[in-house]
Amino acid sequence: MGFFNMKNVSRGVTLIELIVVLTIMSILAVVALPSYQQYLIEARRSDAINAIRSNQMVVEKYMQQNNATPTSGQVTLKTVSDSGFYNMTYTQVSSSTYQIVATAVSTTSQNNDTGCTVITLVSQMDTIYPTYCH
Repeated sequence: MGFFNMKNVSRGVTLIELIVVLTIMSILAVVALPSYQQYLIEARRSDAINAIRSNQMVVEKYMQQNNATPTSGQVTLKTVSDSGFYNMTYTQVSSSTYQIVATAVSTTSQNNDTGCTVITLVSQMDTIYPTYCH
């Protein structure tokens, strides 16, 4: 039997090998987790943008039909984004302009989205601010 003696064959991992693998996994987790969390926060901004655009469609339809900007009581708008990360508000600025604002819910991770906790659509320019938030 010589080299194929089954009594001398190792059938598992050593404690050192296990510690090395766990150390590598821990380092990867420490490095990757913050990046992943930031990725999720940035990806969830689309929840606000989608809700803003949805409310904008309702307001613009009303304006086409009535030739005036609606008050908040004249249209039914979303008050919370679809995924619940943003609260929505609508303000009639004048008879021809309005503003839609998405504000991150304070109890969600979106409240940690530096610079993008409040995202605003200004109708007269059809621009969402801050521009780097989308």
